Amino acid sequence: MSTHIVNTQISVYFDSINKIPDMLKTANLLGMKGITLTDHECLSGHLKWLKTEDELKKKGVLPSDFKAALGNEIYLVEDRHNIEKYFHYILIAKNNKGHRALRELSSKAWYYGYMSKGMMRVPTEMKELEDIVKKYPNSLIATSACLGGLLPTRVSMLIKAENKKNINQNEIYNIKKDIDNFIKWNLKLFNEDFYIEIAAGQSKEQQAYNSRVKDIAKAYGIKIVIGSDAHYLTAKERPLHKAYLNSKEGEREVDQFYFDAHMMDNDEAYQNLSSIYTEEEFLQICNNSIEIYNKIEEYNLYHNPIIPKVEVKEYEIKETYRTINIKKYPTIKYLLQGNIQERYWINQCLEGLYEKNLIKDQYLERIETEAHVIKVIGDKLNNCLYEYFNTFQHYIDLFWECGSIVGPGRGSSVCFLTNYLLGITQLDPIQWELPYFRFLNEERVELPKLNIGQYKIGEHIQWCA
Repeated sequence: MSTHIVNTQISVYFDSINKIPDMLKTANLLGMKGITLTDHECLSGHLKWLKTEDELKKKGVLPSDFKAALGNEIYLVEDRHNIEKYFHYILIAKNNKGHRALRELSSKAWYYGYMSKGMMRVPTEMKELEDIVKKYPNSLIATSACLGGLLPTRVSMLIKAENKKNINQNEIYNIKKDIDNFIKWNLKLFNEDFYIEIAAGQSKEQQAYNSRVKDIAKAYGIKIVIGSDAHYLTAKERPLHKAYLNSKEGEREVDQFYFDAHMMDNDEAYQNLSSIYTEEEFLQICNNSIEIYNKIEEYNLYHNPIIPKVEVKEYEIKETYRTINIKKYPTIKYLLQGNIQERYWINQCLEGLYEKNLIKDQYLERIETEAHVIKVIGDKLNNCLYEYFNTFQHYIDLFWECGSIVGPGRGSSVCFLTNYLLGITQLDPIQWELPYFRFLNEERVELPKLNIGQYKIGEHIQWCA
């Protein structure tokens, strides 16, 4: 069996105790060829997922053909302003293009997110999914998800309607019509990349769904796959997961809801499904998962940091700057002859030095040091890191221009003299004896973090970047 659906501790609703290395190793030990990470509307674990997969393969812990697929468990609604229920829905990226589709969908969901009953809600509208599938065709795989999905919800409603003493044919017709519309919508969007998901669960509701949806899948010619919706590794971790959930505030469903929410080998899964599916049918379901496995291509999501770039004033290329002896400061000299972003940054710093009447060796030496640190880190990141500061200065200037009062600066950003000279921070670090290396140094190769406070008369706004 392969492509189990799993959640990690990163998942937005904090209902999983899974750790990424343990999940990958456990899946392999259980005989799987791959699993899919589908945290609840959360993609932040994906790079660690891929990095860990690569590390475990290099160590020989995972076979080279094991696939750690990338997915998302979204909340699918027809209209986020008129919510019936936040229906679960699984999307799996086939390739890099599919992952870009996931990122765009997730970004939109969080952009339009809102608080409801003490929880952050981040639904995706069906029309938004339609648009993204058209934009990135043949890049996503979809499944109907767990019992929280729209199809399982409607099928469960159908089962109850069919089992009533006084059967209401009109009610049954309307439910079947909803099921028909939803399935046809999925087939139109995904064709053979849409699968009906069942779980090898033992609850009465899950067993009833597994049985009823079997006929529905056959009627529409849709393949069935098993999704474990694993919130803990195996059955033996069930008590730990229960204790974890009980440690959270508020009432939580524990035993019934999460009883089978773990990864299983073929024997355990078939044991839970054998009353409904024959051994031949079970093997076909496993082969359907392998079909998904074969559709997953290698991901290549790593790239250099992307720094937003604004247009800047173009300073002329210089070999000197006013009365400063540039020969003493090789990095400053280099920047005065560099690209447009580099020339802008150093000219703005030096102009700030003149405007503040700080033309002193101590200040020039500090600019030289900070300029060198920025250059070294930028070279290691294969980026022009001066662009970062130019862009930040641009937005700080906009705050001032719109009538806001910008705070003096927070955290280590005030330790850089050049931030002060650019107007990003409002404190002279040399006057206050603040060491530059608290903000950036050559040993810590990463994008800097600039914190400021922005205040507007009549209201308080805290802005960080």
